[in-house]
Amino acid sequence: MTSDISLHLAEILTSRLCHDLITPIGAINTGLELFSETPSDHLTDSTEILNLILHSAQTAAARVSFFRAAFGRSGDALTLGEARDLLENYFMRSKLTSHWKGPFQSDLTLKGWGRLLLNASLWMSECAPRGGTLHISFSQEDPVVLSFLLKAEPLLLHQGTLETLEGQSSLQDLTPRTVPCYLIHLLLEEKKGKLTIHQNSPSELLLEVRERS
Repeated sequence: MTSDISLHLAEILTSRLCHDLITPIGAINTGLELFSETPSDHLTDSTEILNLILHSAQTAAARVSFFRAAFGRSGDALTLGEARDLLENYFMRSKLTSHWKGPFQSDLTLKGWGRLLLNASLWMSECAPRGGTLHISFSQEDPVVLSFLLKAEPLLLHQGTLETLEGQSSLQDLTPRTVPCYLIHLLLEEKKGKLTIHQNSPSELLLEVRERS
């Protein structure tokens, strides 16, 4: 990757991180300001403000941990249990729920598939703006297969995401919304993997990534 490409990708990733962290961090700041202005005899108001600060801090911490693994090298060493915890914490305050197809082995090492799992889950979550259910399965048999089935109404495929997933979008066209798709494409190229997307119905979307046999 040339220096110009690396710089542009870093800029887009930074923009994405700032966009997703500014809301909970801003809420923490607002809560602290309100708390400092609240008289000591207004215990009910103080409790509500402290809950706002606590929830916002938990959201910010969950997002930082998730992005560290999804966008950084640490995601290559994840176990299945660690990936599940990161996703559940990230989606904790959203309307999206995740279900894992069994048998579920918490200590199963993903062997470099962790970042693909996290970024694919992130992209699919953004296809469900009003929430839904994301079914995830990971098979380590030959070939390795990661499967995601999203059930949501409505399903929303944002402009440029499919093209980016399939490698048909240039780096210069990247946006903070499409950067997880670009990372999925890069990681699959690195693994010489294959991606399949199929919309089973207006409310079901299937994404499958696998090693080439």
